[in-house]
Amino acid sequence: MALTTDQKAFFEEYGYLPYTQVLSDEEVEALRQRSEDIIEGRVDHVPSRYIQLEAEFREGEEPTTPRLDTVRKMTQLCYFDDLFQAAAKKPEIVDVIEELLGPNIKLYTDQLMMKPRYNGTVTDWHQDSPAWPFFVPQDHVTCWVALDDATVENGCMTVIPGSHKWGPVNREYKQRFIDDPEIAKPTPVELKAGHCMFHHGLNFHRTGANPTPNRRRGLALHYLHAETKYLGIENEEARLGTECGMPRGQFRFMPIRGKEFPGRV
Repeated sequence: MALTTDQKAFFEEYGYLPYTQVLSDEEVEALRQRSEDIIEGRVDHVPSRYIQLEAEFREGEEPTTPRLDTVRKMTQLCYFDDLFQAAAKKPEIVDVIEELLGPNIKLYTDQLMMKPRYNGTVTDWHQDSPAWPFFVPQDHVTCWVALDDATVENGCMTVIPGSHKWGPVNREYKQRFIDDPEIAKPTPVELKAGHCMFHHGLNFHRTGANPTPNRRRGLALHYLHAETKYLGIENEEARLGTECGMPRGQFRFMPIRGKEFPGRV
């Protein structure tokens, strides 16, 4: 078993779980290097549309800041890059996902949050699942893997334990929810590079700014039950292209383990 009884109970009660090392030092270094190669343009297999700059660098002028310190995040890397895809399929991660979601697993998407030194900004309190209302049920699980040591000082993940039990919270009422002392007891989760945490899609979480001289990269891998029903999205033909060589309909629904089901993700 990947999880002890106590670990599984902790996740069910609090909606998150700090975990152990899932990537070797060599794998971490390889992913760091690959991310830098993509950003610096030394490789070109990831479309630029999946590379997002920090807000202050989006005006179109050539920044004097080093390119690596301007990128906020990259997405869909697992669909274009072999190293990131291999990370998403690692048994050390997927065995835990199976215990939390069941035997039939797909990957929806991934996000490499760069949190660049000096420029890494705050990601405010949010739940992941309400951002993807076209999935039912809303009970996916994210594995967040640190590629650098994540500390309070450089913007590590902070969670609200147990917040997943309250269901989706409308954005209009989010602050009222966050300010309720009976509910919100923010807890930072510091991680060493190569270690990870798991969190429920309805768990409220945030990350702080990174004013330090140290990078704080974190890879978020978002997993779903293969039985999840997909209700479709507006302009699907434009948004779900075949640029990664996969048949339409498989892009963003990568089989990871177990069975697939007609009419589901």
